[in-house]
Amino acid sequence: MSAGTPDDVRAPIAASGTRENPHAHLDPIVAAELSWGNRITKDWHIVDYHFGDWLLTLEKPFHVDRLRETFVFPGTIRLGTYARHSDGSGGVRMCLGDQLNLMGIEAPLPRDLPAVNAEIEL
Repeated sequence: MSAGTPDDVRAPIAASGTRENPHAHLDPIVAAELSWGNRITKDWHIVDYHFGDWLLTLEKPFHVDRLRETFVFPGTIRLGTYARHSDGSGGVRMCLGDQLNLMGIEAPLPRDLPAVNAEIEL
């Protein structure tokens, strides 16, 4: 089954939210994660008021296989792992980010993934 075929029952994720709710397109992903037992540790907030970066933080790592089975993602939404910066700042984590609209969902890195900067195919 591939994206766009009549047999594909996965829900499409929009490329962007709305003016009233900029992260509306990512809210179904958060709802799915919550239904699979994850929790929000920090709700949607603006990280950088100049650029309008939005971020939400989850308590547990993403359910990557379930996300792939449940949703079809636009090319502007990517999932990656991130290591600490060379100066020691930042944190080891996963981030499912909307590259076009500067917003993302952050989660801890699972123990079985290396702490490197890498993309995970959705």
